[in-house]
Amino acid sequence: MADENSEPEMDEDGLVIQRHQSRVLVVLPSEGAGDQILRYARSSLHAVHVGTTTVAPSAIITGRLQDEFTVDGTLADASVDEYAGILVAGCEGEHPLAKDEDALRLVRHAAGEGKLIAAWGNGLSVLAEAGVLKGLKVTGDGAQDVARAAGAKYTGRQVEIGRRNTVTALDESAGMRFGQALANAVGI
Repeated sequence: MADENSEPEMDEDGLVIQRHQSRVLVVLPSEGAGDQILRYARSSLHAVHVGTTTVAPSAIITGRLQDEFTVDGTLADASVDEYAGILVAGCEGEHPLAKDEDALRLVRHAAGEGKLIAAWGNGLSVLAEAGVLKGLKVTGDGAQDVARAAGAKYTGRQVEIGRRNTVTALDESAGMRFGQALANAVGI
């Protein structure tokens, strides 16, 4: 690790090279993901030297606020092996990844390895469909019935930190609290 007084390492474009102690895989739908809470989550993780890698079914996604950006990889090619956990982004309407086999595979693998499992809003429905919520306290907008059917106790709180490394947020209003809970959960 670099000395605090030393100059930061720069890339060929003059940008500071970030060194992360760990990384979290962020799974995004192709359209409608909550831009603001995604920024809070990534910023909070970055503050504790945890990086993020984004994946989605398509290379370019459109957020709820119409922001477009390119993801780091495709959902089909993703693996959670090198990550501290997985974060499933919520979106508007029915979550399109709740029936996506690649998304469900990633969540199940992360849960099986005891890694962080996180979601906000209706991203909770992806965790429910993956079968990883039984016996857990969770929250998430638009996924109450699905969570209860999966054997979880739905609380409706802004942020719910459950056992087995789960962190869920009701919706985008949880913002910084959700980000802080994620940062605490990865334990760096």
